[in-house]
Amino acid sequence: MLFRSLWYVGPVIVVAGICLALNNCRSIAAPGEALSEKNASAPSDETPKEDMGVAPHTEAEMKWFRDSKFGMFLHWGLYAVPGKGEWYMENAAVTPEEYKKYAYDQGDGVYFDAKDFDAKKIMEIAKKAGMKYVCLTSRHHDGFALFDSKHPNAFTSVQTIKRDLLREYVDACRSSGLKLGVYYSPIDWRYPGYYDVTGTNCAPNKWNYKTDPAHKENARLMKEELYEQVRTLFRDYGPFDYVFWDGSWLAQKGSDRDGAFFWEPGKYLDPKNEWPVGKEYQDFDETGKPLGVMGIARKYSPQVICNGRSGWIGDVDAREGGAMDLGPISSAKPWERCLNFNRTTWGFNEKQNCMSYGALVEHFVNCLVRDGNMLLNFGPDRHGVIPPKHVEVISKFGDWLENVGQGVYGTRAGPWNPLDGQYGFTKKPGAVFVFLLPGYKGDSFLTKPIPQKVSSCKDLLTKQALRFKQEADGGVKIEGIDRKKHPECTAIGIYFSESDR
Repeated sequence: MLFRSLWYVGPVIVVAGICLALNNCRSIAAPGEALSEKNASAPSDETPKEDMGVAPHTEAEMKWFRDSKFGMFLHWGLYAVPGKGEWYMENAAVTPEEYKKYAYDQGDGVYFDAKDFDAKKIMEIAKKAGMKYVCLTSRHHDGFALFDSKHPNAFTSVQTIKRDLLREYVDACRSSGLKLGVYYSPIDWRYPGYYDVTGTNCAPNKWNYKTDPAHKENARLMKEELYEQVRTLFRDYGPFDYVFWDGSWLAQKGSDRDGAFFWEPGKYLDPKNEWPVGKEYQDFDETGKPLGVMGIARKYSPQVICNGRSGWIGDVDAREGGAMDLGPISSAKPWERCLNFNRTTWGFNEKQNCMSYGALVEHFVNCLVRDGNMLLNFGPDRHGVIPPKHVEVISKFGDWLENVGQGVYGTRAGPWNPLDGQYGFTKKPGAVFVFLLPGYKGDSFLTKPIPQKVSSCKDLLTKQALRFKQEADGGVKIEGIDRKKHPECTAIGIYFSESDR
């Protein structure tokens, strides 16, 4: 009876994107100024303090992520059928009974058939684009899972089209050599209790649910399904390299942290919690103590890198949306910019407002020179296909990355802060790399002083040697730069020994 109508949608508030405000600060050091303790924060090799019984990973444990720079995000689910984005059910206040119809053929052949989904091809597209990790939505806020969940309330692709789509994805990813990531949303719009976890104060909602004492038990069932599915994901599909939690705020209000009392995202469950998880859906440590969300995650995937959208502090900060990353280098905590190729919505949308090639380059470089990653999202259609136009643009981008990758992969931002809209820098042992954006005018560039003796400079794209002169103070004047070959960005390598080329 508590499962009677498992859905409600509140107002569209992307609270998880609060961190966007943080990245628009202006440079606290002069553009191009050498970094110091006063003007740039540096990562620490010390183990961070525990939060909820779980410590974020050390700098050494984050190395593969920080080296990778570029990943593919995939938002795919029933919302691909109406083609109006992943929040369509909430935006249009579609009831669970009506929404469920998108999973089955109603006689017109228009449903989530996934008939053309080829996980191996998706991996090929990602690798061609220069991506090093991938992340698929195993379940979004609508509660539809792409994997085989055994909870009584589960709604899955195994039930509807007899395919474990996540298994296909996981197997293809492992075969490809890409790092394996998965997205999971704790919240589930199918449960009215999501908006009224105490049963005493139902939040305003489009379905006009009212306060009901039964909602507390309904919310507990929602939490119980979460625990069964998190256990299933990590035990049966892991180990994962990366997990993108999304949406732990309650009734779509407040922050993810505000919902922690309910979800218990830390290492252990509290036996006195008002919303207990049935023992049959729990997982345990070696002493028999029941584990919380991150406890389960780290049990089966000890090295998994997670964001902070479960309510736990996270190993990495997710900066969501299309804002351009500006200001100084940000290295105190690993971060990534997650944004849409089709700016309209994350899930498949018939309306296309795609990023241009130039915009893609600009976004990526602005992340790179500030020490961030970019997680670029695509929304496959109901058949499981990424639109060809999207593939065309990112393939071209991948061609560029293949040529300039020496200044991208395995680097860190610096040794100087970038200048918004004009240039930025990366570094690795034996070299510094300069990225000139369209806002920088001219065919020469003068660096700040470099203590090492420079042996050569070259254009990373053309591989052509560039004329240079190292001044008495160590500054390097580079001349004859071809700004027309790739006007979106010119990448230059400055080397301290020929062996580093």
